[in-house]
Amino acid sequence: MTISLRISATHTRRPGRTVGGPSSGRARRRVIAELVPDIPPIVDVGCDHGHVTASLGAVGTERLPGRLPRRRDIQLVVADGLSCFRKVGVAVITGIGAWQIARILARGPRPALAVVHAPDRPGWLRLWCASNGWRIDAEALAPEAGRFAEVTRIVPGLEPHRGLLLEFGPLLLEDPLLAAHAGQLHGHWARILEATRGRAPHKWALARRWMEFLEPMMPTTGDQSIRGLKLPTNDGTEEKRK
Repeated sequence: MTISLRISATHTRRPGRTVGGPSSGRARRRVIAELVPDIPPIVDVGCDHGHVTASLGAVGTERLPGRLPRRRDIQLVVADGLSCFRKVGVAVITGIGAWQIARILARGPRPALAVVHAPDRPGWLRLWCASNGWRIDAEALAPEAGRFAEVTRIVPGLEPHRGLLLEFGPLLLEDPLLAAHAGQLHGHWARILEATRGRAPHKWALARRWMEFLEPMMPTTGDQSIRGLKLPTNDGTEEKRK
């Protein structure tokens, strides 16, 4: 069976540096480790320096020998994705592009569970997973390099969520960093709304949809809620949110 990597999505790339936070990656690595259960073998695809690999007692892989970390306390394998393994308990595929993660999962072998993190298009990755037999089992945010890393655990199954909620991350609604994350994304879409007004109606409408979706999650300042703000219409006038 051929699994397509193409999927239409309303979600664009995540914004860059807008919110302060650690840049070392420790918070992200901690979240990844917390989401990985002990289901051997655990394979850390694209293990980089091997920090996550060592903390999990996993097998670390890199596609090229020269990219393997120079350390002797972990098991390392030269492999393209998961292709050299006959069976995988948990696949940890983080810190690479959404399309690459989808390609690795599509080629298999299919792990019992996967923990994924795509810095570029996490919403697209959620849509792809839901369209290819994966269900979101857990999610968490980690501050990193001025934004929030979105780490997702997926298991085989039918994903019940759809639309913007699925792209955003349905289980992120329970995360303690939700308000700050939503505020960052709201600012991102507000800039797109302003830049596309009267120029690109489809992108403008998409930005407006995202802003309206994010408003209930936004933090409040004093007694003033984000719901009291006015959103501009496409002709430049303003419409007050109820």
